[in-house]
Amino acid sequence: MSEKRTGEPALEMLHISKRFGNSPGIADFSLRLEKGTIHGVLGESRTGKTALARMLGGECAPDSGGIQIESQDVVLRNPRIAATWGIGCAGEENPYVAGLSLIDHLLLGSEYAPGGKLSKRDVKQEAPELCERYGIPLDLSLRAEEMTRADWLWLEILRMVLQERDILVLDEPDAVFTRQEMDRLSDVLRKICKNGSAALLLSRRPETMADVCEYVTVLLPGGPAETYLSAAAPPEDLARLIQGEDAAARSVEKKEISLGRMVLEARRLSVRDKESAAGTAYDLSFEIRGGEIVCLLGQPNESWDALAAALTGANEASGGQIKLDGKDISRASVRERMKEGIAYLPRNIRELALVGSFTLEENLALNRYREFQESGWVKRRERRNKVEPVLEASGVRIGTGLDSFPDELDEETLYRVMLTRELERKPLLMIVEEPTRHVSEQTAAFIREQLLSVRANRRAVLLLTSRVEEAMRLADRILVVYQGEIMGEFEPAYTSARELGWYMSGQWRQQRYGGSAVEEDEE
Repeated sequence: MSEKRTGEPALEMLHISKRFGNSPGIADFSLRLEKGTIHGVLGESRTGKTALARMLGGECAPDSGGIQIESQDVVLRNPRIAATWGIGCAGEENPYVAGLSLIDHLLLGSEYAPGGKLSKRDVKQEAPELCERYGIPLDLSLRAEEMTRADWLWLEILRMVLQERDILVLDEPDAVFTRQEMDRLSDVLRKICKNGSAALLLSRRPETMADVCEYVTVLLPGGPAETYLSAAAPPEDLARLIQGEDAAARSVEKKEISLGRMVLEARRLSVRDKESAAGTAYDLSFEIRGGEIVCLLGQPNESWDALAAALTGANEASGGQIKLDGKDISRASVRERMKEGIAYLPRNIRELALVGSFTLEENLALNRYREFQESGWVKRRERRNKVEPVLEASGVRIGTGLDSFPDELDEETLYRVMLTRELERKPLLMIVEEPTRHVSEQTAAFIREQLLSVRANRRAVLLLTSRVEEAMRLADRILVVYQGEIMGEFEPAYTSARELGWYMSGQWRQQRYGGSAVEEDEE
């Protein structure tokens, strides 16, 4: 499958190695990025993709190996030097700088870029022209507080083009963009690369490689990389390569299950999120029965934390009714809802699911601490005997075991352990937020297996996510949410990622007034 490359290189990374504590890190990684091409680096979480992007952006240095730009050896000591060599980097992080307008953001770093320092007059004149020329969907009249994460990423891409950065490095854009926006990104990058620029796209999704990139380099943990032509490598083959073992061996069968009693009913539920006005939930009505996984699917800026807080009792909903197992819990406290059978695992697990000053043992016993108290004393031996099986069932091995503190453990380990803790009490409703985001395939398979076991026992799962493939793989029903409203309900067997992406991007309004937006797009 390896492809012989004959084009002129814009960038080469030669035998790069980088260690990260006890993890395998990057070992003997080589990559050739040719002018006029879009090249993908595909690897699971924690294989070093972001580290590669930071090396090219001048934010960190490899332990060994070298970098060449147009066949010249370069040392990218800092972002200024990287900009001088024409490298532009954009990731998931929001680049917002308080007090700056969008025009000011486009000016940032221009004094070091190949095109030279820009003036506000230059930007105001050229930016709209470039948006139209390349098809960049960005409204430059927006205020910073109105921008979504996707808007900020488009702004970063526009900034690179405006400043004549001819090597564009995008770190996991598919974690920010919907499927529909990824299609647009593919078109934009192809137009940019026609001028001789080159784009490097890092992702853990094989579908992104096949849809966007011409060449794909598979990054394996602690091992050398191989380059493949994406058109000749089906996504399933690439998935098997990055997983390190046959994907079929890790897949969990999703069996047909007869539905049980009504578990959750939300009627005209409205939620206000103080952090993001765009992420409020408005007039949501949905229900979940035992034996099914229902997914609320929306863009990354949908405020799942606020919705989950209303369902779990951490915050009061501004309107509507919530019933659990036929009982109205709209005014019940967090503890009362936990007792009735609700469990929740947030995306931000360190802040919302753990107490940093507690050991792992204390955190595992947190939701049942009264069992281990007597006359003001803690029954430590009994507590340890109860929580040890939870750690063992999570499948992780920790050197300091239950005496570890959360800060000593990575997110992936914490998520496995906390998920096992929540499921150990056999909740009637399990609410999970982006459960397989930024985890290895091995951990993702473990999470899927655990959630499907809840479903198999005719209990219910509410999945809150922005990841289409996660929804398609796990859910029995998918409710697409856009700006806090439910746009439509879909069954994975009778829809497609493209259709879901269309509804997620708000294009459903075209259908509301007649005509099929999806059919028009395909034509």
